[in-house]
Amino acid sequence: MVQIRKLLRNDIRNILRDRLLLYTAFLIPLIIIIFTRLVIPWLSENIVPLQQYYGVLFMMMATTVPMMFGFVTGFLIMDERDENLLTVLRVMPISRNTYLIYRMAFISILSFVYIILFPIFTGLINISILDYLPIGVLLALFTPVMGLVANIVANNKVQAFAVFKTLGGVFFLPLFAFFINNDFKYILGVIPNFWTFMALDKILTTGQQDYVFLGIGFVFHLILLGVLFYLFNKKY
Repeated sequence: MVQIRKLLRNDIRNILRDRLLLYTAFLIPLIIIIFTRLVIPWLSENIVPLQQYYGVLFMMMATTVPMMFGFVTGFLIMDERDENLLTVLRVMPISRNTYLIYRMAFISILSFVYIILFPIFTGLINISILDYLPIGVLLALFTPVMGLVANIVANNKVQAFAVFKTLGGVFFLPLFAFFINNDFKYILGVIPNFWTFMALDKILTTGQQDYVFLGIGFVFHLILLGVLFYLFNKKY
């Protein structure tokens, strides 16, 4: 527990010291909320009617939040890689797995707070907190996925930027499922957040949870995280 507290203090210092991480963790999500709350309704009222797409727009905007926090997670780990902390962990009382779990959980909780409040702040969709809770958890699980993939694939921060841009495009692809009127849309199910989007759409259109979509989503994310943990430990 003492080691975790030290890591927590160090994380807060690093985020506050690094303007890029500070803006990514706090300013950019706030800008996304303001844009979604003010600009999209204005566009809908004055330029082109968008009300029928509010659900899809909400999913797109909400997905950017864990992407931003995944960016923070990825770069914190990269800084610690450069400082050889992962090597030092071998002789410290805290295990590598404990470190990884802490690292993923800390930023994911911050991400979850933003995500769970997103419907209230943006006003694009009308959904109860209880109904939205499992969706919020699934969205927050993107945070460690993004951070781990970047560290597994990229060897430096320049490569990591390219990885994050690529992942950003990939994780938006499931939105096209809402413009496909047949079962071919399930081809996009190979992308984990497809199931999150389907579960949220089910609530918005019928008012009921789809536990099949939620179950597949949770299993998919947990298996993916397990594989990423394994690959990360194998690489470092």
